[in-house]
Amino acid sequence: MKILVPVFTLFFSFTISAQDKLVSLVEEKQKKRTILYVKNDTNEDKSVFLKVNPTGYRRSAQRPILKKIPPKSKVQMLILIPLTDTESYYTHTLIVNDTLQAIEMDPGKRLKKRDSL
Repeated sequence: MKILVPVFTLFFSFTISAQDKLVSLVEEKQKKRTILYVKNDTNEDKSVFLKVNPTGYRRSAQRPILKKIPPKSKVQMLILIPLTDTESYYTHTLIVNDTLQAIEMDPGKRLKKRDSL
């Protein structure tokens, strides 16, 4: 019994560390552009939300991107082209979910204003 607890703890810690960074943002710098990919190393589909805040790039990438990433694949998300004679950098927010959630809206319903007192 005394040996089982340390062995189980050791096995459990390896399992947790092996699951780190299964979905990640990959940056590929080329001569005149930067291509951003999302790489999924898991065995299941993942839903990804990517928001990039660029400074010094030609294309505005301010709109968020929602995509479904297949298992064991790398999907291109965005191409950034830097402006000449300007410092170019960006920050990003990457949120990974297991499934893409659909939002249903009923366009026939309208909000009613409350009567003021």
